[in-house]
Amino acid sequence: MKSFKGKRLLLPVVMASLTTTSVSAQDVILEEVLVTATKRSASVQDIPISISAITGDRLEDRGVQDFDDLIGSVPSLSLKSSGPGRTKLNIRGISAATGFAPTVSYYIDEMPISSISSGSSTSFAQTVVSPKLFDLDRVEVLRGPQGTLFGSSSMGGTVRLITGQPNLEENEGKLAGEVSSTTDGGLNQTVHGMANIVLTDTLALRVVGSTTDNSGYIDRVFDGGVAEDVNTEETESLRASLRYQLTDDTYIQPSYFTQTMEMDGKPNYDGPLSSDSQIRPFNGPELFDDEFTLTSLTIGSEFDGISLLINFSKMDRDFVNSEDMTDAVIALESAFGFSYGMPSAAAFVDETVTLVDETFEARLSSNNDNSFQWVVGIYNKDAEVNADYTMSRGFEYVTPNGLANTKDQSKYDESAIFGEGSMDFAENLNLTVGFRMLDYDFSQHKEDWGLVYNPGALGLTEAQASTLDVNASDEEANYRVTLSWDYSDDGQAYVSMSDATRPGGGNRSIPRSTDPNNALAFACDQDLNALGISGNPTSYAGDSVENVELGIKTEPTDYLRVNASVYRIEWTDIQQKLPTSGTCGFSFTANAGEALSQGMEVEVTAAINENLTVNAGFGYTEAEFTETVSAAGIEDGDLLADVPELTWSVSADWTQELGDGELFIFGSVSYVDDSLEIAGSSSTDVSNIPLESGNVKPDYTLVDLRVGYISGGNWKAAVFIDNLTDEEAIYTYNDAIVFNLPGYDRTVRNRPRTVGVSASYSF
Repeated sequence: MKSFKGKRLLLPVVMASLTTTSVSAQDVILEEVLVTATKRSASVQDIPISISAITGDRLEDRGVQDFDDLIGSVPSLSLKSSGPGRTKLNIRGISAATGFAPTVSYYIDEMPISSISSGSSTSFAQTVVSPKLFDLDRVEVLRGPQGTLFGSSSMGGTVRLITGQPNLEENEGKLAGEVSSTTDGGLNQTVHGMANIVLTDTLALRVVGSTTDNSGYIDRVFDGGVAEDVNTEETESLRASLRYQLTDDTYIQPSYFTQTMEMDGKPNYDGPLSSDSQIRPFNGPELFDDEFTLTSLTIGSEFDGISLLINFSKMDRDFVNSEDMTDAVIALESAFGFSYGMPSAAAFVDETVTLVDETFEARLSSNNDNSFQWVVGIYNKDAEVNADYTMSRGFEYVTPNGLANTKDQSKYDESAIFGEGSMDFAENLNLTVGFRMLDYDFSQHKEDWGLVYNPGALGLTEAQASTLDVNASDEEANYRVTLSWDYSDDGQAYVSMSDATRPGGGNRSIPRSTDPNNALAFACDQDLNALGISGNPTSYAGDSVENVELGIKTEPTDYLRVNASVYRIEWTDIQQKLPTSGTCGFSFTANAGEALSQGMEVEVTAAINENLTVNAGFGYTEAEFTETVSAAGIEDGDLLADVPELTWSVSADWTQELGDGELFIFGSVSYVDDSLEIAGSSSTDVSNIPLESGNVKPDYTLVDLRVGYISGGNWKAAVFIDNLTDEEAIYTYNDAIVFNLPGYDRTVRNRPRTVGVSASYSF
């Protein structure tokens, strides 16, 4: 990892210049952004939490289609991604390398859409759905542990997508679309539509629809030909909300959101063999289909001094993920002496996952101007995921029972009570105290069969599958204590202490044998013995973080806003993936070691004049282990995976009246530092994984530009260039369902330079 110098100093210099900018004789006032991060509506500047809030108008102006587009522009936010629907979010260095639950919770309105996952090592674990971002009111990114109000899996923070709500006042609608072309790819098309229909004076319906057709930019090169641009993406989504105002103070709102995404190939190439192609023996499509449906019912009512909100929500998610493993079969044939000959067709591992997640939350909160404000509530989650991993299709020439197959059923139940109170006292001082008491039960049933579980007899049949049952439960208590000081009418300083937890889970069974003729199971047995593990490492416990944070929020003038925070997070009982040898190939999760993440964030918004507004963000994170864990290959001082030390961004909005409308130019530059593929250091030996590209994912700088016109007649048009410099951003070297294949890395990158036009019309 590089030292903090050189071009890294660009953003602090820019921000320093902004904070000293003198603007005279201007009428510009910065927009106030209201959020509901504390379960009550308040200005970002009044809440003593580190929050980035992006309004829906700003998202549209920037051309943001997916949440991944915001990476780099939000301080201390990073990702590990295998493509849409397969992204893990990290905030403040709390990165989920493994485990059944994410470290960042994710919400659409009142619906939590982060859930338990399957046991897949890289594909589905800790990932969330990827909704298209059209007709949003705002996006909120809450940094730091949010365990009291948002529950387990909020160790790094919480992301909230707040959608446009039904409007009872007037009919309105919007149509938007764009056409673009991607370097090394083809044409992309997107169409959005929104209609708000007032049915009666107490009933309104809001419907939003989107369709996206993105070209691929990765070729599949196989013996006999080339399949071009295989990583296409076709997505269709529909969202509807019906608001019924029972009385002036009470409403009922059912909502429905469904999205289907189909990809004909993965957004990865075979590095370092190629920089833009997948090299395969056969033309075997690696499909990814992801369909989710979110349904919810929200009831809200206002009483004298008290607000009531009740939400029922359900998420159904089904996806199929296929991966060509022909090269692995050939390698296994060589390693274990198979003599079945070259396969005549591609061999696949197929991942099929079905998730059902139901949640209920009811809460009461104050709605008056008293010096004491409060919220209390109850919460329950019931989730079940069924995952099948089959290495059978195309393996018939090796064994009729497949190589290694798993049926995996997990159930998770969580119940909680929570509350938070905020009290003004003395002069301009406020104390906030929050708590959450939760308990969870986790159960898992697995069936494993195939060649690796009994090679002498060509593998176990499905009827003979070995079974494994895991049960785990625990109780957790989360807290938050915050002291804030309004040192002026436009300035606030605060100190906060908080914690959050993540539930434990179960591992896949690992074949063991003392018979050297059973090469794979024997190797696994030797590896587990070396780690001092008898039997199977069936389960692991939850982990937790504790955070101390100092922050300041200030608006010294109407045209300058500066928010900054420093933090220190201790992470204990970390859920880590413990590797075995390349011969065994099975890894498992265990609680091992401790880590410390500390750093700072700064966000500045400045209206330079009535035409130009500049936004700048800066995040510095130092996340490293504080304990040696030999079994995991971790030493004291090693760095956590997927955590860039530095992120910064600068964007500028320039507008100028022209005719009856307005000309605008939006430009942004965002930088993401280099990061590690696996925990350790840049020199960590990754041959056992195996990774051919090393352990460092390079830093990258992305530049976007939009120029357009907003008409007084409710239409807008723009030309844009996304990724202006055609920069390659590496998101992972290991886009594999089970294990990385020898000889090359499935390297996932961002979309190359894309040039296009967009237009919208509001009515």
